[in-house]
Amino acid sequence: MRIRPFDYRVATSLADALSQLDRFGSDAKVIAGGTDLVLSMKKKKTLPRVVISLHTLRDLNFVAEDPKDSTLRIGALCNHADLAAHPLLGRRCPILCEAVGLIGSWQIRNVGTIGGNICTASPAADSVPPLLALDADVVIATPQGENDMPLTSFFRGPGATVLEPNQILKEIRIKPSRNRSAGCYLKLRRRKAVDVSLAGVAFQAETDAAGERVNKVGIALGGVAPTPIRVPEAEALLTGLSLDEALQKIPECAAAAVDAAKPIDDVRASADYRRTIVDVFMRRGAQRVLMCLKNGGGR
Repeated sequence: MRIRPFDYRVATSLADALSQLDRFGSDAKVIAGGTDLVLSMKKKKTLPRVVISLHTLRDLNFVAEDPKDSTLRIGALCNHADLAAHPLLGRRCPILCEAVGLIGSWQIRNVGTIGGNICTASPAADSVPPLLALDADVVIATPQGENDMPLTSFFRGPGATVLEPNQILKEIRIKPSRNRSAGCYLKLRRRKAVDVSLAGVAFQAETDAAGERVNKVGIALGGVAPTPIRVPEAEALLTGLSLDEALQKIPECAAAAVDAAKPIDDVRASADYRRTIVDVFMRRGAQRVLMCLKNGGGR
C-alpha cells in the first residue's frame, strides 16, 4: 500500500509544533512513534497534507516526580519499552509498567509512545485503563497556553478525543497514593504477542493509614466499550470496607462492572464473550490486589 505524498516537517520546539498545527489546521498531523499514524495513512484512513514530527522534542520525553507534591509526571513522547522498565514507575505505579509491557511486539514498544497510545483513542489502548484507575490527568498544550483535565474527560468516542487540530498532548500526571496501594492489569488477546486487547481490566486499590480498610478503588475497562471507561458503580461497592469484607464482595463487584460496561459486539468478540471475560478478570484482579494488601504487600 502506497502512502499519498505529503509535506514532512520536523518541529524544533513544542511552540514550533503548535504554530505549525495552528497554521495548517486539520490538514496536518503530528507523528511521534508513527505505529498508528503510518498504518492509517497506508490504509487511506488518514490523508494529511502535512506531517509534523515531534521526535526531536526532548522536553516531552521524561519521567519525573514533582518535588512540591510528589505528583508523577510522564512526558507524552516516552516509549512503552522505557516506561515498562522505568524504576520510578516500578515503585510508584507498577500497574502501568505491567500494561505498557503488553503492548504489541518489542519493536512496537521501542518506538510507540504513551502519548500516541492515548491520542489514537482506541477502545483497546492498553495504557489507558491503568491510567484511568490511577486517576490520571493530562496536560494539553495549545497556542494560548496549557490546559489540565482528567483523563476520564479526554475521550469522545472510538478514535476521537477532545484535542483540537492545533493542540498537542504534552504530559500525563498521576497523583501520589497517600497509603499502601497495589494494582494489576489483565488483558485477553488471541495470541501471546502483537495482538490488540479483546478485553482488559485494570484494578487499583489503596488502604487507609492503618492498612486495614479499602480507602480508594480504581477500576477501568478497555476493549469492551466505545472508549476505555471507569466503573464507579463497582468501585463504590468496595470503598470503605475492611479488606476481609471487600474480598467477600468481589463477585458483586464483578457483576456491577459487567453491568456498567455494557460490552459491545464487533468482529473480534461478541458482547456475551466480553461479559464473561470482564467478570472473570474482575474476580482475578480484585482477589490478587486485595490479598496482596491484606498480606502486607503493595507500595
